[in-house]
Amino acid sequence: MADSSARIKQLSHLSKAQNAALGAVMNALKGLSPEDAQEVLDHAIGHLATDDQTPMFARGIAGPFGKLDTPAKTWIDSRTDELFRQKAAARRQDVSGAQRDCIYAWVHGKTYTVMVAEKALHDANAMDIREQMAVPFEGSEFGGRGR
Repeated sequence: MADSSARIKQLSHLSKAQNAALGAVMNALKGLSPEDAQEVLDHAIGHLATDDQTPMFARGIAGPFGKLDTPAKTWIDSRTDELFRQKAAARRQDVSGAQRDCIYAWVHGKTYTVMVAEKALHDANAMDIREQMAVPFEGSEFGGRGR
């Protein structure tokens, strides 16, 4: 890394808050090798990329097969975790949603996201059919040409 004793130059295109954050990050990375610093930054970016994503369903909400009430936990190596988080962020998913999609794809042959979309489409189509059936129809008791 560059000389960490030098003061961080303020960048004109960044806001005051962004420049302050840059200074804090640079101070926090002091003493790390470039590879270690890059690994820390990559992990932070992956973490931040999923922070603004809200889960598809909160705990306790029903999915295509009912209430989501069973946690699925496991341990994996850090490199696989990093790659998984990057792939989840690329798909604009939070990590738990991506993990849920993987489990559903393996067990049911399609992802949870696809199953939710199919259920929503089915429910919308069923509602359209019910709306069509709820309209008045001509019958002899209503003065129409009933059978």
